[in-house]
Amino acid sequence: AADYINQRIQVEIDAWDATSKYPRGHYLKTLGPVGDIEVESTVILLENDICIRPFPPKVLRCLPAVGPNGEWDPTEADTKGRVDFRGGNYRVFSVDPPGCKDIDDALHVRPLGPNRTEVGVHIADVTHFVAPGNACDEEARFRGTSVYLVQRRIDMLPTLLTTDLCSLVG
Repeated sequence: AADYINQRIQVEIDAWDATSKYPRGHYLKTLGPVGDIEVESTVILLENDICIRPFPPKVLRCLPAVGPNGEWDPTEADTKGRVDFRGGNYRVFSVDPPGCKDIDDALHVRPLGPNRTEVGVHIADVTHFVAPGNACDEEARFRGTSVYLVQRRIDMLPTLLTTDLCSLVG
């Protein structure tokens, strides 16, 4: 018992008899010392049933192929029916905070003439990469949302999509 004083541990409850004050279970692992920010964050995630496991291979197979440095060049089919706001008469700026890795919201403002201004709202569109019913879509439904903690986030979709391909960067 001395090994577990001031430690956060994970246990699994196996049974809880109706006539007992105490559940029966077994030890899974030691998470770390009480008060450690990473350990306490892990406890919060576990207590709230937030999925923290890595994305399974079947989800990663849904992602588009990228070059050795993570670059992806859209094809003509990828850009068909879309407007390219990277330059020209548009000054697009993010409304996400400085240092944000997943820039998924942006605006543009453009004068149209006397007393007229256009304001465009840009929201990252992952549906180009996440087909309905595929493994990536199913995983996103299971996770439900991205979870933001003070020092880290747990993504609903793989990082290639959230911080790279679907981030509104130039």
